[in-house]
Amino acid sequence: MKLKWTVITLIALAATAAGIYWGVDAFNENKSYQGNMRNARNAVAAHNWSDAAIYYSAARGIRVSVENRTALEQLNYLKRADKEIRHNNWQSALNLYSLVLATNGGVDLLNKAAKSGEDYVTALKNADESADKASSLQVALDKKSSELTKARYSAEAAVKTANDAAKAAQDSAKSAVDAANDNATDLSKALSSQQAADKAAAKSEAADTKTSKVDNHKKDKAN
Repeated sequence: MKLKWTVITLIALAATAAGIYWGVDAFNENKSYQGNMRNARNAVAAHNWSDAAIYYSAARGIRVSVENRTALEQLNYLKRADKEIRHNNWQSALNLYSLVLATNGGVDLLNKAAKSGEDYVTALKNADESADKASSLQVALDKKSSELTKARYSAEAAVKTANDAAKAAQDSAKSAVDAANDNATDLSKALSSQQAADKAAAKSEAADTKTSKVDNHKKDKAN
């Protein structure tokens, strides 16, 4: 009988020890799980997706939950979105943020991170588009300015050509007038000379006629 109680006591002690061991193990396991989950959430708050994925994976190795299962899927999208941002692929990043937000049972912290990232990338995208528009406008203005400059130079060249042609015409007309004046002067001189010659000839002829008449009168008188 004594042996029987001894066996029962040993079994009870063994069961108690096993229970204590199991309890301690469960406590340690839960502590480790909670620690990993806490570290994962802190990493998410710091936008450190790689560390968050490591802690969520460790927690999932201890106990699978909706949070650590969906978090890993969302973190994958967030890491890819960061890569697209580094390459200025705004639309690709926005598409990945949409996948984060569309994940079934998504983690609230990760949803908030995705929404924040979405707003940030949208602002970058708008700024980039505005810069492109400003650049295009500047190119158009530069082109128009160049065209106006060319037009001004062409107009100035045309005016200069017209002025040169007008001056040449004036010079030609002046030369023609001067030549005409010179010709008129020469003609006037020639006319004066001719008139003087004619006058001298007429005077000489008159003198000759008078002399002839005198001679004839003398002849008549002598006869």
